[in-house]
Amino acid sequence: MFVVLALVGFPLAAQDNDERLAVRALKFDGNRAIDDFTLRMSIVTSESAWLARVWPFRLVGFGERRYFNENEFRRDVVRLLLLYRRSGFIDATVDTIVTREPGQVGVRFVITEGDPVLVESLAVRGTDGIVPVNRLIRDLPLKTGEPFDRARLISSTDSIRSALQNRGYPFPEVYRSFSVENAARAAQVEFLVDPGPRAWIDSIDVIGPPGLQAALVRKVLRVQPGQQFNQRALYQSQQELYRTGVFDFVDVRLADTISTGPDDSLVTVQVQVSQGRLHRVRLGAGYGTSDCFRTLTSWTIRNFLGGGRSLDLSAGFSKIGTGAPFDAGFENTVCRSLKPDAGTARLDLNYNLTAGLRFPTVFSPRRSATVSLSAERFSEFQAYVRDAVGVTVAVTQQTRWNIPLTFSYSLSYGKTLADDAVFCSILNVCKTEDAAIFKQPRVKSTTGALLVSDRTNSPLNPTRGTVLTLEGRFAGAAIGSDRQIEFAKGVGEFASYHPVGRRAVFAWRVRWGSILSPDLFERQDVRFVPTEERFYGGGSNTVRGFRQNELGPLVHVEETVDVFEFDDSVFPDTTIVDTLVSPTGGNQMVFGNVEIRFPLSVSGRVGGVVFVDAGQVFAAQTAGNKPGIRVTPGVGLRIFTPLGPVRFDLAYNPHGSEKGPLFARTCETRPTGRTCDAEAPLKQLDFSRPSGDGLFGLGERFDFLRRLRVNFSIGQAF
Repeated sequence: MFVVLALVGFPLAAQDNDERLAVRALKFDGNRAIDDFTLRMSIVTSESAWLARVWPFRLVGFGERRYFNENEFRRDVVRLLLLYRRSGFIDATVDTIVTREPGQVGVRFVITEGDPVLVESLAVRGTDGIVPVNRLIRDLPLKTGEPFDRARLISSTDSIRSALQNRGYPFPEVYRSFSVENAARAAQVEFLVDPGPRAWIDSIDVIGPPGLQAALVRKVLRVQPGQQFNQRALYQSQQELYRTGVFDFVDVRLADTISTGPDDSLVTVQVQVSQGRLHRVRLGAGYGTSDCFRTLTSWTIRNFLGGGRSLDLSAGFSKIGTGAPFDAGFENTVCRSLKPDAGTARLDLNYNLTAGLRFPTVFSPRRSATVSLSAERFSEFQAYVRDAVGVTVAVTQQTRWNIPLTFSYSLSYGKTLADDAVFCSILNVCKTEDAAIFKQPRVKSTTGALLVSDRTNSPLNPTRGTVLTLEGRFAGAAIGSDRQIEFAKGVGEFASYHPVGRRAVFAWRVRWGSILSPDLFERQDVRFVPTEERFYGGGSNTVRGFRQNELGPLVHVEETVDVFEFDDSVFPDTTIVDTLVSPTGGNQMVFGNVEIRFPLSVSGRVGGVVFVDAGQVFAAQTAGNKPGIRVTPGVGLRIFTPLGPVRFDLAYNPHGSEKGPLFARTCETRPTGRTCDAEAPLKQLDFSRPSGDGLFGLGERFDFLRRLRVNFSIGQAF
């Protein structure tokens, strides 16, 4: 203590107040137990913004300059010493090195941590019969064998209190005691718990503005009179009330009135709410690598016809500027240049019109339902176009483990268009007239189940926790589909996030899927998996070294097109040879992704990523000669916004583009339209052709650039 007081009271060196020195560098040496970010947040001295430290930007005054303060700098030494002592390092020392230059200064803190005081024993007493002590100790932030951190000691007290409150004891008292042997570098910690009386809910009081629908509030609550008190259930009730969208303020807590008996007590839950806006209109616009320009608008009517129901009306459009009817003037834009199949139906405007009615409770506060009607035109890049109208009914049940389980039934009527070469490759149907059977409008009926266990700390940018998703779907004549459509589909995904230090995150994900269906093709009885239900790989969310949907099975079609200017022309004016790429999709997939995410700025608004993606899509017809797993590394940039991180990824593909069968056909284009010989089947040539032309179309001349892929989107890859 004498050393600290002497340091604070030591006469300060004279400093010329007229000369302000900008902090150009702030570094820490010797720290291992506490990372740089935590140390920076614990002191006042901070370095100037990046532009203010880099020549020539600092010469013209760019960036925020943060100036060196001699008084605060000396106090920073004390702050660091106190931080280390609170963290269990009682012998830590801090030295400083200051490098002064004209107009700027560099600061370095040299830290010697020494040996920490370790937690030798940890005991919890007073919870017998309520919660097992071993389980309680296992979940405490303070661990035996680790440094005796005072902050973790306090948070452990809160953890014990929460564990009791979630088991029916609303008023526990937790007393902590510890003894420290500095010479032995050992600490003994003990928590004494007085759980207090066990409580049951006697009544629920709802407080709100005039006209409040108290019945709606009571119906949504996770707690009811007669139940045992559970603090977690109060928090969940608050979240559910917010989720209805009817209220802009919700407070669920215990009232002051308590009735105490000989053993147990009765408590009153008080719910205070304030009604929010019942109408919300949203407009949005953006740009994506595959969808080009896109817009979204929605209108939400909350408490529709009472009962907390929500009516959502939405309309979304994408591929604006790539095809009819908004393609005028876009022929030479980047939207066109990104699409090798320009001029086909797969570039036409996409749309999605949806009307959905959500019921917040269905016979139980833990069960909700949604009924939606939709009309859509959706095109998967280079693969297919889907036009359909349909209805979907979904019921979501919150399980006892607080994991939502959703059962759904969907009925749609529409058609899916794909290149004839797709059917020629996967079903050996190579005549245009034969392929027409797969392009007719059909009824598709599917039933499915979806389970999502989300244990992450953020839906937009998780830094810790896990996410498990399991989905199964079935379609067949037994539930209303056309008899030609029959399949069973399963998809699973698991992602895990682990903090590395204070700010970096190690994230990994595995995704797998399989489709089972009768592999039959007979003229009288056709069974097939619809093109839109097959698996596709490549792109910004799977294996980023491949273009969208170009990982896995695909075919190439080389068209020789004779272009006639007039109907009565005898000879073609122009002959064009065009090659189209069409992914056929597969019935099995496996993907794996690994990322290390780290900040690039002190504020955390800009981050970097190093990633490795791996995976492949397999088709049943290639089971005897399956392609290998493709691995592509890369780097990325993240700019964090309220809507999520804006993502730029640059991936390197060491494998080159995937190869596939090459088909040929002859067509002609006249002023009356384009026709191909329906009688002449597609002809498969004797060799395969790789797809893609690399970054910015420079792959023919620069092999390295041919192997680079750029992806731009919003939101993390997983």
